Amino acid sequence: MKSMTGYGSSAFELPSCPLFFELTIQSVNRKNLDCQIFVPQEWSDIETKISEWTKDQFIRGRIMIHLKINKKKQNNNGFHLNDTLLDQSIKELSDFCTQRSIPLDLNPSLLIKLNQLLKDQEALPAWKESESIIKNAFDEAMTQWQSMRDTEGKALKDDFNQRIIKLTDLIDSVESLAASASKDFSQKLIDRLNSMNLEVDLEDDRVLKEIALFADRSDITEELTRLKSHVSQFKQFTESPDSIGRKMDFLCIEMFREMNTISSKTQQIEVTKNIIEGKNELERIREQVQNIE
Repeated sequence: MKSMTGYGSSAFELPSCPLFFELTIQSVNRKNLDCQIFVPQEWSDIETKISEWTKDQFIRGRIMIHLKINKKKQNNNGFHLNDTLLDQSIKELSDFCTQRSIPLDLNPSLLIKLNQLLKDQEALPAWKESESIIKNAFDEAMTQWQSMRDTEGKALKDDFNQRIIKLTDLIDSVESLAASASKDFSQKLIDRLNSMNLEVDLEDDRVLKEIALFADRSDITEELTRLKSHVSQFKQFTESPDSIGRKMDFLCIEMFREMNTISSKTQQIEVTKNIIEGKNELERIREQVQNIE
């Protein structure tokens, strides 16, 4: 069982490229699958390759994959001159000034500005030349993302198990109370008739018919059977490595429906109290189910 919430990242650099890159994968819960990929404009065609890498990795949730330029490399003293490009640029600038009789003052300030301009204009190398490096970074970010989802999924599983134990106890209590429903009703009927100074004959067909009708209307055996079956299936789903979020959500809806039916049938106050508490517990479970893949 995995959570839909996760995060993973990896930083990398490419040979002969004065830039750092960062690849991040993050996801949040969503009913359906919504995968968005963001890459540098110069590498727009790598989006197709990332889509291939992510094939069958995502089932549902909102997934955001960012491949971005993080920062420029710096040497130990924080300053770097690109000698080759700077020499070439100075020669071109000198030729330009000579042809137009423009005086050229090559002072340190000009060289620094020219060097910075060259850095800003540096183009990204073709990503296909370093595809293996980018793929390794993607795999590292994906591993972190999966690990976070597994960890949160385990925490949710533990929470589900605790709440299911409490829900099971409440259902057992309802079943125990429901077993005496007809007997309790019979006693209340007798007490009511006695309070009106009416003679009560337990063999009277009218009394027996009234008790029989109540027993039929208030019988919750089928609802309890289905409810316990749903709880059992839910517990099995918590052990599944597959995508079971939608199934768990469906079971929660069905359990709510059975509880509502039980509540409408019963006239026992204690049963009603247990059902209300059970529905509150189930609501907490369903809120957490929305985060399960």
